[in-house]
Amino acid sequence: MTPTVRRWEAGLVAGFVLLLAGCATAYQHGQTALREGRYVEAEARFRDALADDPARADALLGLGLAQYHQDSFPAAVGSLGRAVLAVPDHAEARLYLALTYLALEDQGTAARQLDTLAGLGVHPRIAAQAGRAAALLRLGALSAETRAFVRKSLEDEADWQRELLEARRAPHVYLGPAWFVHDPAGWSPLGWYPYGAPRP
Repeated sequence: MTPTVRRWEAGLVAGFVLLLAGCATAYQHGQTALREGRYVEAEARFRDALADDPARADALLGLGLAQYHQDSFPAAVGSLGRAVLAVPDHAEARLYLALTYLALEDQGTAARQLDTLAGLGVHPRIAAQAGRAAALLRLGALSAETRAFVRKSLEDEADWQRELLEARRAPHVYLGPAWFVHDPAGWSPLGWYPYGAPRP
């Protein structure tokens, strides 16, 4: 192979990698902007991701969340509704669809979405909170303050669940004293070593 052919192949591979990275980058930038509270930028990045794949459920969810946090509730219903149609058992999409309907004062639809959410096998704490909220919504028209309280309570539960999952997925590294790691009994003055039971 001549050097010219090798450079051409390397350029072709690099271009292909950049093309693939560009597709994922719009979504990843949207996720970063969403986590950092830059909702206008997040919406734009998710729209870029959806331009390549209009049925991408995770980008639809991200777009809906960005719209929700900007109080663009009619637009959020459309995006989150499409995400739920694409992946009916996606708990976060279902939760935020319910919260969007609640923001639009459609308590009946919000209660039905919360009932469906509770049956999706979510964490028992979230299922219980969703069930209580759905029962409250069925009692009749709630004041704006009560609806806002219910929305914020459920958002807090979703944030708790997200933080819990991120903590479980994060790599765990022990940065304590070396003698603690090498102690065959797994014992320290603080108690049992957290990454395993003591050996007999």
